[in-house]
Amino acid sequence: MSYDLRRARRILVLLALAARAARSGRGVPLERAREATGARNVKEVVADVAAARALWVDPAEAEDAVDLYVEDGEVFVTYPQGFGELPAFSLAEGATLLAALAPFEAEAGRTVKEAARKLRKAIPEPLRAEADRLVRGLDLAVEPPGPWAGALQEAIERRLETVLEYRAAVDETTSRRTVEPRLLFQRDGHWYLAAWNVAKGEEHLFRLDRIVSAEPGTRPFGEHRGPPVARYARRHLYFESGAEREVQVRFRGGSAALAEERWGARARRGADGTATVAMTVTPGSYLHGVVLGYGGEAEVVGPPDVAEAFRARVAELAAIYAGG
Repeated sequence: MSYDLRRARRILVLLALAARAARSGRGVPLERAREATGARNVKEVVADVAAARALWVDPAEAEDAVDLYVEDGEVFVTYPQGFGELPAFSLAEGATLLAALAPFEAEAGRTVKEAARKLRKAIPEPLRAEADRLVRGLDLAVEPPGPWAGALQEAIERRLETVLEYRAAVDETTSRRTVEPRLLFQRDGHWYLAAWNVAKGEEHLFRLDRIVSAEPGTRPFGEHRGPPVARYARRHLYFESGAEREVQVRFRGGSAALAEERWGARARRGADGTATVAMTVTPGSYLHGVVLGYGGEAEVVGPPDVAEAFRARVAELAAIYAGG
């Protein structure tokens, strides 16, 4: 059974309605539940109830933490345990809640931001790094964001060549790209468009939040060009290019412990507390992004030419952000 944020929202509304009705010993009529939750029909309400029942099953317990059910055309809820005595969330449950809030946090109101703040504060300090990794690793199904998602989806379905105005990540300059759009997908909290770049003759990924405008044209294109889309199902957006090299990256501070946990025996601890990891990657933007993502606690130390290219990139970025 599939779960997405729309279903989660309907279930939460349904739980609140049923709990309120239960105070008077009543249930919520299915038609009333449909109206309140925004479900398409009564059948979808019943499916939501079935989904909710699957959410709270605990094999170690004799009964569910929440029992939501339909009886005689009404929705009822039973809480074997009082709200004042709810057990603490597990780390995975807390991370799932944070991941669910993440897509809305930037533009949400005070209530959502405060809920996320309290969830983070409730996580014990030693576990916060692990919680952050779990949050980054959860991709909950939401609709593609931004004003261009609908136009892009239509261009994909109709195979229409599209002109993108795209903003660069580093210097914020924009340029126009003519593409053959192929796929919209989510990874690590961001939405991407996979599309064939007509001018360069290769497939590129475009972040949806960097698209300034999208103008589907009238020229249809034939079969999609580029590698199989199955590769976008991988956990990380790194693909072999044939130009990979073994690169040594040194981590220090708190990132050294993270590196040791992530790469295990491949992370060699130094006497100074640093950890050095040998990884096989293509030198360039991907590598620089990974290393810079550790907030200054990681650096490329070899081979010498790759390390020098990284230092040059850091100096270039420092000049850009300093306005020089």
